[in-house]
Amino acid sequence: MRKGQKITWTPSAFEHELSGERANRQRKLRSVTGRIVYIHPARRYYMAEAKVGNETIRECFPMENR
Repeated sequence: MRKGQKITWTPSAFEHELSGERANRQRKLRSVTGRIVYIHPARRYYMAEAKVGNETIRECFPMENR
């Protein structure tokens, strides 16, 4: 795993999206594709970011192989 690597994930904000009429419709979880922008020096976690519309979202994940 390295900085700049491409990654696809389902943001946790999308997993809990329940508002108005969207809650009544059958929905599929949306995933996004972005890049790793930061890796903790002790390799405890990494941060990924992706563009969603006109916004940039970021989320941190634990390192799998420590």
